[in-house]
Parts: sequence; C-alpha cells; structure tokens
Amino acid sequence: MLLDTNRRSCSPGWSYCWKLLLVTSLFIQGTTPSAARYTDSNYLEEDKYSPGFLTLGQKYSIAIGSRVVLPCKINETENSSHYVLAWKRDIAVLTAGGVKVTVNPRIRLMPIQGTTDQHGALSTGYNLEISDVRVTDAGDYICQIGSMEPKEIVHTLEVLVPPKIDFVSPQNKLDVHKGAPIRLECQGSGNPPPKIIWSRRNNVLPNGEANKTGPVYDLLHATRHASGHYKCTADNRVGQPDSRDILVNVLYPPEIEVEQQIVHSGVGHEAQLVCIVHAEPAPNVIWYKETTQLGTTEQHSQQVRGNKHSLIIRNVTYLDLGNYTCQASNSLGKDRGSLSLSGLPTICYFDSPTLSSYRDQYNISWTVQSYSPI
Repeated sequence: MLLDTNRRSCSPGWSYCWKLLLVTSLFIQGTTPSAARYTDSNYLEEDKYSPGFLTLGQKYSIAIGSRVVLPCKINETENSSHYVLAWKRDIAVLTAGGVKVTVNPRIRLMPIQGTTDQHGALSTGYNLEISDVRVTDAGDYICQIGSMEPKEIVHTLEVLVPPKIDFVSPQNKLDVHKGAPIRLECQGSGNPPPKIIWSRRNNVLPNGEANKTGPVYDLLHATRHASGHYKCTADNRVGQPDSRDILVNVLYPPEIEVEQQIVHSGVGHEAQLVCIVHAEPAPNVIWYKETTQLGTTEQHSQQVRGNKHSLIIRNVTYLDLGNYTCQASNSLGKDRGSLSLSGLPTICYFDSPTLSSYRDQYNISWTVQSYSPI
C-alpha cells in the first residue's frame, strides 16, 4: 500500500515523520530534471521494490463547465510504503498521498482501490477529479512517485470554449452611397479559435456565393443589390455558434423600370400603368398625363405595393389615351419612366404551322388582342 499521509501520529518512533518530510521536500522543489516520464503502459519497473506507472500520460480536451478525471494508476510493490504518490500542476503541489493540499474546492482526490490484473499484480493509485472546468484549469498535471529520483507521468488538459463574437464593425447598421466600398469586420474568440463565416439573410452574397470565410468582408463598389442583412457567424464546433447581424443600406437616386411600355385598353374598360421604382431613401412618385400632373380622383387612383407604383384608370375615355410619365425623386436625384395608353389592338402573332397540309393552299391564322371590334 502507498504511504498514507492522512496519518496524524508518528508512533512508533519518528521514522515515519522523517520519511514524510523528506518526500514532501522533494515535491516542493518541483520536478527534477532527471525525473522519468513514462509513455508505455506495460510494467515499466521490473524491480519489485520500486512501483511503476500503469497509466499513460495523455491529452484531454474538455468543454468548459464539464468534469474531467485524470488517472494515475501504479503497480504496488513490497516496498510501496516508502513512496508517496503526488499530483502537481507545474511546481504547485495539489495532493500528497491521500491528502489534498490545494484549497480549490473543485479538485477532488479519488483513491483507486487495490485491484489485481491477469498476472496477479496488485495495482493502486489516485485519480484527480476537476469539476466545473474553467479556462484557467488548462495546462499540465503531473502525477509523481516521490523518491530520490522521482518518476512521473504528465496529463495535458485543454479547455474547449464555445465561440463568442467580441467585435463587429460597423455596429448594427451601415449606410453607404452607391459606388462606395463596403467593409464589414467580425472578430471572435474561443478554443479552438472559431471560423468566421459571412452570409446574407434570405439571399446570396453580392458575388453570388452563399457564404464567405474570414474576419473581413470587402465589396469594392456598392450597388443597390448589395443592400440587406449580413450575418457574421463564429463557429468552432464547441457548443452553439455565435452570430451578429449588420444591416447594409445602400443609398442611391431613383432607378425606374417600366413594367409594360405600351398598355392596351379600350373605352369603358380599366387600365393599369406600372412603374417599378428602386430608390433609397424612399422616393416621392408623381404621375403625369403629357405635362399635366395627376392627382387622385374617382377615375384616377394611385397604388403603392413595395416598389411597385401603379396608376389605375377606371372607365377609360378617349381623352385618357396618350402618353404618361412616372417621375420619382429623393434627396440624391430623380428619374423618369415613359408609358403609353393605347386603344389600338396589340401586335398580332401568327400561330399557323410552317408547312401546309395541302399542296395548293395555305391557311393563315393569327392572334391579336383588342378592346374594340376589329
């Protein structure tokens, strides 16, 4: 059995206390340069008077807040009572024999009850338990057999920390003029260091890619298509990813797309003229018939749905036929779109087959839309 430092008595005689003081002084001195570190799990010490390690030193990667048990198992010999098994972290003694030296309440010593292997050899030792693991717990933990030439194994504890975004630039929102460069920055921490991934909510990135990896996202020339919510995500596969959103708002003068340049209708029918207006800040849209500005009347009404601006004409008359203009303006500029309301039939489309079914005749058919008799 290993030396039990829980004993408080030095009887019979003082030799027990003398041995304990001698071994303790060796621990306080730290690991000697000649200390042997074992990496083989076989019986490393054939001498029946000197115990050897049955545990390999290894690396443990543990998530923060978890529990870890560091093993230290040795073979018991006839002379084991002359040795003390101790746990150290660097040069700090954590335990000596069955005595806990550290005041850290999260560290606990776990005795290994003597067991016999298939060869009949008896083993014993002490495991070291660390609960609620913290970042500061990372490092090397040494299990040492105290003697004039100490033997030891080393366990390395790596503490895994979930990702956290520490810095985002700009904060929350970026207003940028069309044509100007865009730079978004995102930095995160964790162990292992997290990967930073950029994406855009409900859309691909302006270059057509779904995402981009790296702490910085650059766009040389902003277009209106670059507007949107950009997401920076930090992920290191420990716990849940962390993310932040940046709203990019590209400012630009109005740009108008005419949905249908020539709108066909007829007297007594309804007509709808549509302009698609893109602008930031939001534009003011005015409709004109020739040079006359149109307001809202029983016959004329204006409708806005998103960026779709419509002029609705009910019960069209001959006076309503002609040229119309939609004009959009904001603080950065203005744009115009031209449309025509026509009472003429649409262009006819020939839908007869290319080859005739007859040798001496050919049937021609076409389709045309008209609100008036043809």
